[in-house]
This record gives sequence, C-alpha cells and structure tokens, in this order.
Amino acid sequence: MNQAVLEVKKIHKTFGEVSVLKGVDFDIQKGEIHALVGENGAGKSTLIKIISGVYTRDSGFLHLEGKEMSFANPKDAMDAGIRVIHQEINMAQTLTVAENIFLGNYPTRHGIIDWKELYKNARKVMEILGDSIDVEQKVSKVSIAEQQMIEIAKAVSVEPKVLIMDEPTAALNDQETESLFELLESLKKKGVSIIYITHRFSEICRLADRVTVLRDGESVATLTKAEISDDLLVKLMVGEGKAARYIKRETRKGGEIFRIEGLSAEGSLNNIRLSIRRGEIAVVFGLVGAGQTELCRVIFGDLPHTKGTLLLDGKEVHINNVQDACREGIGYVSDDRKNEGIIPLLSVQENICIPSYPGKLSNQLGFIKKKTAKQTAQLYYNKLHVKSSGLGQKIGSLSGGNQQKGMICRWLANDVKLLILNMPTRGVDVGARAEIYRALEDLADQGVAVLAVSPEMQEVLALADVVYVMHEGMITGKVEGKDATQEKLMKLALGID
Repeated sequence: MNQAVLEVKKIHKTFGEVSVLKGVDFDIQKGEIHALVGENGAGKSTLIKIISGVYTRDSGFLHLEGKEMSFANPKDAMDAGIRVIHQEINMAQTLTVAENIFLGNYPTRHGIIDWKELYKNARKVMEILGDSIDVEQKVSKVSIAEQQMIEIAKAVSVEPKVLIMDEPTAALNDQETESLFELLESLKKKGVSIIYITHRFSEICRLADRVTVLRDGESVATLTKAEISDDLLVKLMVGEGKAARYIKRETRKGGEIFRIEGLSAEGSLNNIRLSIRRGEIAVVFGLVGAGQTELCRVIFGDLPHTKGTLLLDGKEVHINNVQDACREGIGYVSDDRKNEGIIPLLSVQENICIPSYPGKLSNQLGFIKKKTAKQTAQLYYNKLHVKSSGLGQKIGSLSGGNQQKGMICRWLANDVKLLILNMPTRGVDVGARAEIYRALEDLADQGVAVLAVSPEMQEVLALADVVYVMHEGMITGKVEGKDATQEKLMKLALGID
C-alpha cells in the first residue's frame, strides 16, 4: 500500500481561547485500517469532525485522493465518499430498520418509493453483516446493540472510500464483534480505507495496519503493526512519567448494605438474588441480552417487576418508579448517555446538580443555593478530572468520556446509597478509566453500594470484588473477584456447567 486516499497536514482548530488541534498530521492509505487513539480530550473527535465536514479547520490541508478539499458541511464529505459511524447512535426511531439504512437514498420506481426493493436491499446488507434483524420493524423496537449494527449497515450500504468508526464494538457481543471484524477485513480487501477509533487495545492489535496517537491536540506518533504494544500505546497517550497502570486497592469488606431477593420481571428476569457488602464493588457480567440492562432498569424503577424484594441498609425499599428510586437514594448511570443521561444544552454544573434540586442544594423556600451548587459541582468535577473549559461549558460539547464522568459526578453530588452503572467506562480512555475506578472504590469504602454492569472481561477482572454472572435472565454464578478467570466467567455466561 502506498497510495494515500486521505491526508491531513498541520491541522489547527481553536474554540475561543482553547487550542484543540495543534498541527495534527494524519494519513490513511487505500485498503488500510488505521487506528486513532488518545485520551478523552486529546482531539480525536475534533479531527474526525473536520474530516467529515462538521467543523471547518482554522488552518492546514486536507487532501482526498490527491485533491485538496474543503468541506462546508457533512453532506459535502458524504458526497465525496466519507462516512462516519458514531459511537452515539443517531437514528429515526419511528422509521423502520430498512428506512434508516437507506434514508435519503430510497430506491424508486416511476417516481414512487419501491418498498419491495428497499426491504430486499436492506436484508442483503444485514446478511453481509451476518445479522438477522427484521428490517421491517421500527428501530425503536430493537436493542442498543442491534441499533449499532444498523448504523454500520447504513454506512457500508453506499460503499464509501473512507469509513470512520468511533468505538463500533462498544455495544456488541462477541459474535456480533466477530462478524464486524470479518466485514472490515472484507471492506479492506475491496479498497475501503477505515479509520478506527477505539480504547480497546486488543482490537488495535487484531485489526490495525497502523495506529496514530493523539495527545493534547498533537499527533505524537504513528506506529506500524509490528511496533504496537499496550505499554507503548499507554506511554504515548498519557506522556512520559504518567503511564502508570491501574492498581486495584485492597478490599476491606464490612456488613451487607444492599440485597436483592427473588427479583423477577416478565420476559427478562427470573429469581435474581445478589448482595453487596460495605467496601465491595459488585459487577454483573453477561453476554448482550442476558438481562443485565433490565436488572438495572428494574432496580431504578424504570421497568416494572412481578415479584422480589430490595433491601437497602437492612430496610426494605419499595420502588415503583424512578422518583421512588431517587427518593430512596438510588442513582443510575445509563449505557445510553445521549438519550438517558446528559442534557446536552445545559452546562456541566447544571447536569451535575440536577438530581439535587430540590433538596440539599435548595433552601426551605425552594430557591437554589447558587454558591453551594457551584462548590458541590466543582468538588466532583475536580475529583474525576473532567476536561472542559469550565463548569459553564455545555456538556453536549464535551467528549464522550468527559460526559460519562459528568454523569457519575451527578450521583456523587447527590449522596446516593446505591449507585448502579451500566457500562461505566463505555468510550472512556485508559487514564479516565482508572479515575472512574478509583472514584467507585472510594464510594464503596464510604459505604455506598456500587453495582456495575460490564460486558468487557478485562474491566470485570480489574474492577470487581465480586462478580455475578447472568445468562438468559438468571444469575448462573457468583465468583469472588480474586477467583475470577476469563474461562470461568465465560462458561457461566454461556450457561455451561
């Protein structure tokens, strides 16, 4: 490979007084998978938005197939053959799967949409992906993981020159991930150039021909496949002297602080039993669709249950809705922060403080105590090292990882008794991941019950003091963190004795 399909040189981008990109260089050759890594806030999202026409560059050059380009908007980039699969799913929920895949490009016959051809073409694309989703159902009826596959189908249906993928496996199970990898290899052989953004080093080693590392808005290195190693990538991402691996603290377990007895929900959960002790982090592991998300939603009052008992600090709590859960001191960080987490047009401070209005941040008349609110938000903002221009910045303009930290700050500020986190480090870099782990451990040591759900084996092994494994809506095993192995957890997740 020696033909650069896309090349950017000395790209600069500034927002106000903040310099986000400082002379970034990056290129991708025809039929290459080129990974792009860096901590949250390193400039990855901004670079991709410039390449895809969302932002215009302040200075520098962008060449596509040897021709200098300047995209005024995303449509210009798409027309030129650049497609993006975003980490955050963005589809028309009331349209069918097929309509979403070919949105804006429906087949017609005599000036009328040819629905038979539309559904036929959609099925063909999904078959290529190795997926059997019903293309005639509405997108609102399918899971987050299935919606991710639909986003991928939408992008590859037009045979792009450059395909940009932002954390594409974040919501996929092992089988779906393997199907995606096979598809990428097929696209690569057809000459499609793929920019692959991920925090999963195993995927970089498996797929990438090269990897470019961004740090603080600069491209600090580009490595060939033979040069890639976990230790070197971490060192390049965080800088010399900062590449410390996450070291788990010694657990000091106390008495039980949260228990579930015989919890069931129609069609999703069957006789769930688990408990969490003081100072302990419990992690629920399972393959996609095993019932983990439903468990989170039932506990938080967002999904009805048919039977079961919840006890918090030895006291039975009755949760019939989200308001009940918040009143009892239960917080929930969703795996879908865009639709169920952040309020994008509000500031970082407002997003952190919202659950505490009214309450600890309001006076007896219901007026917000502005000074206290700012001090509270600042405390947890600093604790989790949220990267932004300040508390007043709109949270929707932050990177995904910093939005996630903001969501965790929200519940830390609200003095929760039980914190539930569904995929707590989804789309978060290695540095931020360690900060989130440490914050969760601090909470556990302070007596907060921490219940996390993660499909990522390495995260489970790193974070969990105790692992509950789910399969088809049931707990198939409880494993102490010190005894957990990948083989043991996977067998339980597959329902293998």
